[in-house]
Amino acid sequence: MAKIKVKPKKSIIEAENPITLWTTAKEYVVQNARQIGAIVLVIAVIAGGTFAWSMMRARTERESLNMFHGAMATLAAAVDSKTGAAQPAVYATALTQFKEVKEKYGTTQTGKTALLYAGNSAYNLKKYDEAIGYYTEFLDAAHGNLQYLRATAMEGLGYSCEGKGDFKAAAEWFEKQKKETDGTGGAVLNLARVLELGGDRQKACQQYKEFIEKNPLSEQKQFAQIKAESICPKKGS
Repeated sequence: MAKIKVKPKKSIIEAENPITLWTTAKEYVVQNARQIGAIVLVIAVIAGGTFAWSMMRARTERESLNMFHGAMATLAAAVDSKTGAAQPAVYATALTQFKEVKEKYGTTQTGKTALLYAGNSAYNLKKYDEAIGYYTEFLDAAHGNLQYLRATAMEGLGYSCEGKGDFKAAAEWFEKQKKETDGTGGAVLNLARVLELGGDRQKACQQYKEFIEKNPLSEQKQFAQIKAESICPKKGS
């Protein structure tokens, strides 16, 4: 019995000839013109909406920056340039301005940064609980481009807790600041100070010595040496 020859199937991407391919494509477009038009319209609307959103976002950022710069100028004027005295009324004005930036532009980078400086203003007004609230809210929002300001907020939280007399909480925040900055800068001295104030002279001694060791060229080295000599146990004692 003769074998039946099966004609091989053509590949999906194998066109029989250019004329057939063009005819098929034309028929598809004609038959589905409404659906294709709808798809094109949706793409156009999305593209236009994305462009409009980008323009609106850029304008919002500019407006928030202008308001933020005004608040920063007020904050800078809160300390008298001649006497160095703090001016509570100016700090209060700055606080109001930073709060306004946050309320109007809270979703922008500028609006989030305003939380940090609202905390600074509240701290200088000795409104420690309010300052703690702003610093904490900033830490919750400080990601991406704002990551580098986290250590500053931690320092503010440490100072605010210290202002309340809560030296244990202050030490916890300065410890976090120390880790965030890899143990450099003033974080170690901040930690040593509140540990000493809280009565833990042994740990405070360790922090002063650590600062001296890691910051041999610091202007504060002499201060740290004086503190270490005053609280660290003497050899043989």
